[in-house]
Amino acid sequence: MYCVKCGAELSDGERKCPLCLTPVYYPGYADGEPHYPPEAPKEDKINLKGLNFVITVATLLAAMISFFADLDTGNDGISWSWLVMGALGVFYVVTILPLWFVRRTPAIFAPVDFIAIGLFLWLVCGVTGGSWYVTLALPVTGAIALIMCSVLILVHYLKCGYLYIAGGACMAFGLVSVMIEWLIHVTFDVPSHHMWSLYPAITLGVVGLMLIVIGIVKPLKESLARIFAI
Repeated sequence: MYCVKCGAELSDGERKCPLCLTPVYYPGYADGEPHYPPEAPKEDKINLKGLNFVITVATLLAAMISFFADLDTGNDGISWSWLVMGALGVFYVVTILPLWFVRRTPAIFAPVDFIAIGLFLWLVCGVTGGSWYVTLALPVTGAIALIMCSVLILVHYLKCGYLYIAGGACMAFGLVSVMIEWLIHVTFDVPSHHMWSLYPAITLGVVGLMLIVIGIVKPLKESLARIFAI
């Protein structure tokens, strides 16, 4: 027998689910307890459009305050306010912009988020006078964006094979750690004697391979699903 609410396997004579504490109903046995969990009280819906409008105005206000404060105190025009406005822009694009839409397709919003992050890093590089954007920030951001967007799109549209997707993502991030160390060495001419990237690469590779093996071996997958009630 399984719980009617969370699906956890129940032992014989169990009166309540050990995970969600839902009362167990046995056919033909009346004990006065409800057969199913009581209906949750209805909560008042929050007007997301109004909340988004307030946050939008607050974000614009914070950007204007930083701009005029920098303009008033700086001797050479504006300088640091670019970074504040850029950070506010990234925050708005990542967290608030999707809330304006009813259907939040990851195939659209995930690339937009990483484009905003890439532009912010370009802004930081320009304001600070650095030369690390093309050789470090752009390829790293692009690689992470490619992995994350692929994972989100596959999870959203396939609706299955999550272990394979997670395993592949872990292995890909392990390779990205090696790429980051190499790009740091190329960009800043930093000697890399210890190869620190091998530690996350090997760890993520083993975890990714383990997830793929679990997905292939069905008895192992089913036993783990019963143990963790998933």
